[in-house]
Amino acid sequence: MDFSTLEALKPTLISYQTLLLFVMFIGLVAWAYSTRRKSKFDAIANSIFDDEDKASGASLGTEQDRAGANKE
Repeated sequence: MDFSTLEALKPTLISYQTLLLFVMFIGLVAWAYSTRRKSKFDAIANSIFDDEDKASGASLGTEQDRAGANKE
């Protein structure tokens, strides 16, 4: 296989690569928007608000210094 053969295969390889990436993109979009994962993604999206509630309730009895470390 010499250089001219590789140059002749280059458009075909680029076409296969483009097709493979397109199929992978469609698969990723289908995975992300599937209904089986909606509840899990909603829970993850709302977890930031759950952490605030837990943190505010847990830190009522402790003081923190300027760096955020708990004082003794």
